Amino acid sequence: MALPIVMQQVDSQMLSEMGYLRSASTLFVKFRNNGAVYAYFGVPSEHWQRLRAVASIGRYMQRHIFKKYAAARISEGEKRTSSETAEAA
Repeated sequence: MALPIVMQQVDSQMLSEMGYLRSASTLFVKFRNNGAVYAYFGVPSEHWQRLRAVASIGRYMQRHIFKKYAAARISEGEKRTSSETAEAA
C-alpha cells in the first residue's frame, strides 16, 4: 500500500524534494546527491512548517532533524554508472 505523500520540489543544495505525513508525524526527504529517500519519524508539524519557510533547508535539517529523530531509508535512489558519473563531470 502506497502512502499518500505529496513530495514538493525544494530549492536546496542538499534536498531535491520533501513531504510530510501529518497523520504519522513523518517527514520524507529526497537527497539531491543520490536520490535516496529517507523517512524521519515523530517529527512535529512545526518543523515541517519551518522547513518550508527557512532560507537554508540543509542547515535546518542539520540543526533540528538529523540525529534527533529516528530515520529509515525507504528508497535506494538513483544508482549512477561510472560512465554516467564521468559524463556529468
